[in-house]
Amino acid sequence: MISENKYDMTTRVLALYRFAGVTPRMFQALMQHFGNLDRIERADSGSLMAVEGMATKAANRITKATQSLQEAADYKRSLKERDILVVSRFDDSYPHRLEELNDPPPILFARGSLPEASKPIVALVGADEASNEGIKFTVEVAEIFVEADVQLVASLSKGIDAAAHLACQSAQGRSYAVLESGFDEIHPPENMPVAIDVAQNGGLISEYAPDIRFGENNYRSANRLIAGLAQAVVVTELYKSSIRTLDLLLCCSQIGKLAFVIVDPTTGAHADKDSLNKAVSYGAIPLVGLDKISDIIKSLV
Repeated sequence: MISENKYDMTTRVLALYRFAGVTPRMFQALMQHFGNLDRIERADSGSLMAVEGMATKAANRITKATQSLQEAADYKRSLKERDILVVSRFDDSYPHRLEELNDPPPILFARGSLPEASKPIVALVGADEASNEGIKFTVEVAEIFVEADVQLVASLSKGIDAAAHLACQSAQGRSYAVLESGFDEIHPPENMPVAIDVAQNGGLISEYAPDIRFGENNYRSANRLIAGLAQAVVVTELYKSSIRTLDLLLCCSQIGKLAFVIVDPTTGAHADKDSLNKAVSYGAIPLVGLDKISDIIKSLV
């Protein structure tokens, strides 16, 4: 076994993630069972099999993870050369609000910066198939948050989320995009210019290594990170077809995160009846008018 003292904590976690295939849920189970990284690395297969949900093949991979520490260190160095930051749950820069999740990611990859812990942060999200009115309303909401020095987080999806990023950048604010893939496989590809702008003034965040491709269900993992990073989730437009946004609101209800649907006082809610009712059933609070944004900001803790 290679001595763990030769490698930093992030490299050691990266070895478990990349070369032993340890998932966020499994890493959480390992930490709960063993208490620290040293004991995980020293555990034999028999001890690992006592961890809930552990399979024999997974246990064998974990016992061999320390053999890949130098490879993990080299990989981390290669990412740094590409301006990709790698942080683990043991780093001070890791967004520790994510630890409220049942399965916080043990490793994050970032381009640009990570959210500032000392500043409030809100998720501003909504329908992919957004209306012109919904986008205009989202821009107005984003500008109010930026004026109050609130950071924004959203996916990189088209529609409302992309509009939130663009409005934030235009207002000289900071936004953070949670990816549903690795950096080499930006999705949707047509939003690459948005991703570049976000990385320059805020940051791109992914729990997927750069070479991991987009998957149709990856939005669920991204949603839990968005909900975990944000102090509140704000929706400006959604419809029955807004599966990603409704899933995010469900995630908020599961972890007790504040969620709001902002209603345009001029045109009414940018939502159909079914989607609005479902959002409310998930605990989202409808608020009418841009003046209610100040109430949301006061609620951020």
